[in-house]
Amino acid sequence: MPAEEKAPAESNDEYSVGRGKPPKHTQFKKGDGRKRPGRPKGSKNIATLVLEAAHAQVDAIIDGKKRKISKKQSAAIRLANAGAMGDPKLLLKFIDLIGEIEARAEAARPSEYPFSDADKKVIREVYKRLRPYDERDSD
Repeated sequence: MPAEEKAPAESNDEYSVGRGKPPKHTQFKKGDGRKRPGRPKGSKNIATLVLEAAHAQVDAIIDGKKRKISKKQSAAIRLANAGAMGDPKLLLKFIDLIGEIEARAEAARPSEYPFSDADKKVIREVYKRLRPYDERDSD
């Protein structure tokens, strides 16, 4: 066998085949064109697409002036106007929507007095126990 015609295994002494290291000739080549699994990079799900559409700007004439507003703001204005004009279906929808928004805001707002009398009593007792001895009075 001439020196130029080496066997493929002998030509690359640095690369050893083993667990997790397949032979070079069986590995995927760059740009092999096969389908890759999963969602393509950069593609968006339906929620993202809907939110982008809702945030898109449109031209609207408000009080005789041309303004740019979002589509969701435009939809809210149209719903309010349709309800005010007397459309019973849209009026009920608008009132339900307002009630839902106010209920969420109320739930998010902390109550004025979050502790009951029993809670306050427990907090006082814990505070008494945690004070240094020299600051305690004859409780």
